[in-house]
Amino acid sequence: MMARSKTSQGFSLIEVLVALVILGVGLMGLARLQLVLLAGTADTAAYDHAVRLANERIESLRFTRLTGSVPISGADELPVQGILFQRAWTVVCPSEQSCHAKVTVQWRAPRASAEDAPHDVSLEAYLAPAVSVSQGWLVQSGAPNRETL
Repeated sequence: MMARSKTSQGFSLIEVLVALVILGVGLMGLARLQLVLLAGTADTAAYDHAVRLANERIESLRFTRLTGSVPISGADELPVQGILFQRAWTVVCPSEQSCHAKVTVQWRAPRASAEDAPHDVSLEAYLAPAVSVSQGWLVQSGAPNRETL
């Protein structure tokens, strides 16, 4: 019985090495997952900036329309956290009616290659004339739905 207990104590060197290899592969998988999640977070942040920039321009066009002026189409470039966002907007205003505005923001991810397509976000809105707003109506973005103030 004494001889049997000496041979069955502990782990062999092969068992320890196999366990270390399995542990290493698992840790490498977790590290890769962390990198993928960080890249996804960066993409989400860029989309968030793009939506905010588009919404900012729509609100600016709305304000211009409410002051009685006619907003005009245009474009600009804005660097935000190392990413260059290209923003373009078109405005179509039939006389004394709601204007239709469309804002498009494009950007390239910093780690994207030259042949990768740029990302883009587009927002559309209907801009109410000052007469409609003074009557207590606000035309919301999207389909022409009306909501009381």
